[in-house]
Amino acid sequence: MSVQVGAAAPDFTLAAHTGASVSLSGFKGRKTVVAFMPFAFTGG
Repeated sequence: MSVQVGAAAPDFTLAAHTGASVSLSGFKGRKTVVAFMPFAFTGG
């Protein structure tokens, strides 16, 4: 999937560290930063 700079991010749902599901759509209307971090020792 390719996303262009300035385009809206596609909705997705991930598990939080607490086990609860968190969806990007739950933050609609608020300024939000999305950052992805590779797991330690995965070479990413």
